[in-house]
This record gives sequence, C-alpha cells and structure tokens, in this order.
Amino acid sequence: MVLLMRFGKILFLYLQTAGLHIAGFAAQECTVTINQEPFIEGHLNNSITISCNFTPINCKGNAKVLWFRINTDKTINLCSGACSNTMTNQRFTLSGSSSGGNASLRIQQVTKTDSGMYYCGVAFQGSSSAKSKQTGNGTMLVVKESTGLESDLWLQSMLIIIFSLYSISITILLVQTIRLMQKANSVQNHSSNILNEEQKSRAFKDLALEFNRKYRNKNQHVTLQETQPNCAQYDDTIYQNA
Repeated sequence: MVLLMRFGKILFLYLQTAGLHIAGFAAQECTVTINQEPFIEGHLNNSITISCNFTPINCKGNAKVLWFRINTDKTINLCSGACSNTMTNQRFTLSGSSSGGNASLRIQQVTKTDSGMYYCGVAFQGSSSAKSKQTGNGTMLVVKESTGLESDLWLQSMLIIIFSLYSISITILLVQTIRLMQKANSVQNHSSNILNEEQKSRAFKDLALEFNRKYRNKNQHVTLQETQPNCAQYDDTIYQNA
C-alpha cells in the first residue's frame, strides 16, 4: 500500500512536470494571425490598395508575404517568389512594411481581369510551427467602370472654393467702401461745422456794426433836439428886449 502511494506521487510529479514542459513549449510556438477586409471596390485605370494586417507572436526573423488571386477556377500567384515594396515592371507591389505587420497589396492601373478573391499569406520560414504560416479569409475585389464621379466632386470643390473667395473679396470691398464713406461724411460734417462757426462769427460782427451804427445815429438825434429849444428861447428874449 505504501509503495502504491509512493508510485502515485512519483507519477503525479512526472505528469505535472511533463505538463509544464509541454505548456512552456506551446507558449514558445510562433503564431500568426491575419486580418483582411471582406469586400472592396475598384475603378478601371485607377490604383487600389487591398489591406492585410498580421500579428506575429513569438516569431523570429522576417516574414515572407505572398498574395494569391482566385477567379473562376484558377489560382494566380501575384508576386513571383515573394511580394516586396520595390516597384518593378509588375503592377502588384506591397504598400506597407512587412516588418511592421502591414502586408497590404497595391495594384496599379486596375483592369477588369483584376476582379476576384484575393488572399494574403504570411510565413515565418524559420519556425517549424504550423501556425507560423497562415492565410487571411480573403478580400473580394469588384472592378467597375469609372463614372467620372471623382472629377465631378473635384469640380464642385473648385467651384465652392472660387465662390468662397469671391464672397470674401466682396465682403472686404464693402467694408472698405463703408469705411471710406464714413470718413468722407466725418470730414464733410467737420467742414460744415467750421463754415457754421464762420457764418455765426460773421453774423455777430454784422449785428455789432449795425448796433453801433444805430446807437451813434440815435445819440446824434438826441443831441440836436436838446440844442434847438435853447436857441429859440434865446431868440425870443432878444426879440422882447427889442
């Protein structure tokens, strides 16, 4: 019984140690997760980017990126060997940095034959883990003919900008005109005030002269009246004495 209990303890410790070893080994495995957008639209003769973001966990070395397109029953490798962000004669290049987890695909001069399902693949060849080589869920690209909507939007934007600049110019011109009119009115009012003061001063002088003239004439008339009776009395006296 004692031996059986000791054997059970030894087996339990062995299984526990083995479990820890397996868990530690699993934690060290390279694992890659990939995220793709499910649907995207493109227009003829334009450029388009199909996004692909991946997250490596416990992976060492550089990632190798591949892109595949499936239309009808045919699978096409879009990059010979591996995709890169260096522009060659090919229309398909990487637009992101694979070292930063971005493996987006850039397509130049889209054609109708570019329609299809695009799959992004990422592989860390230095790892033997099955999870170190993964593909995304795929992105459906639908290519449509250009409707000229972009040019219409550009034209509308330009018209809005021109109208805004015109409105601003008119507003500035009106403000300047109002200021000039106010300044002219102020100068005119000032001149009118000066003329009114001069007219008042001239009128006061004229009144003063008229008052002086009348006052002098009145004084002369009073003086004549006072002197005439005395002369008559003197003459009568002379007449009586005679």
